[in-house]
Amino acid sequence: MERPAQQELSSDNPPPTEQRAEQEPYPGEEHTRLSGAWTALIIGILALVLILIFILQNLQRVEISFLVFHGHLPLAVALLFAVILGAVIVLAFGGARIAQLRGVAKRARRQDGP
Repeated sequence: MERPAQQELSSDNPPPTEQRAEQEPYPGEEHTRLSGAWTALIIGILALVLILIFILQNLQRVEISFLVFHGHLPLAVALLFAVILGAVIVLAFGGARIAQLRGVAKRARRQDGP
């Protein structure tokens, strides 16, 4: 009596459990825009809570001098302004670089032609 040939496991023939993972997900399992929005909302709320805790723990006033501006602010607010100013500078340089790369890509497409 001949025994049926055993199926050799390889990357070409994955076991049945791996075959299910490659199939379509069940309804409700796929990533949607709404699930991404909820994730972003939760992360944003957590970030705001952490910033609020930081501000409440650093309320001592410090003297600030910047160019012609002088004044007193809570330490956390001064640091928050510094972070916002840094983010604006990074976004400005990043936006300029993206615009530059788009211009290069547009010129390359024009040279290649339709």
